[in-house]
Amino acid sequence: MFHPGRAHSSSESRAHPQYKQKLVDAVGEDTVHTILFGHGWPYAPVRTLRTAFVEEWAGKEERGQQSRPDEPVIGHTIIAGQEMPVLRFMGMPPNSDSSGDIELRSLLAGQAVGQIHDIKPAQEIVRDLVDGVREILHRGASE
Repeated sequence: MFHPGRAHSSSESRAHPQYKQKLVDAVGEDTVHTILFGHGWPYAPVRTLRTAFVEEWAGKEERGQQSRPDEPVIGHTIIAGQEMPVLRFMGMPPNSDSSGDIELRSLLAGQAVGQIHDIKPAQEIVRDLVDGVREILHRGASE
């Protein structure tokens, strides 16, 4: 059923399952604008979920801009079939192939994250959207 103002995450998305669930559980106030995740892409502002890691580094975002080769490895991921280490402060959100503590990663999310209420198959999301448009058009035609 269509619900205006509600959004969904798709089960087909390659985002890490914990990341998807965090999006479902979050509200807009759970996000923060930061440059903390600047390893490899300095001073790129992002909006991410507020985690203990993000809070720990609040006010010290400059440290994340240094792209130091000696940053600790916080996990691994697979990109284009190649396994690669993920260093602290890298801005790559965790995909389904990621390992390690995802709360140390950039969990990108906009302020509208509070509109995401569930994880559904993409087909169902599109069907609900089409049904909702039909419902709105039908109501508009009968007014």
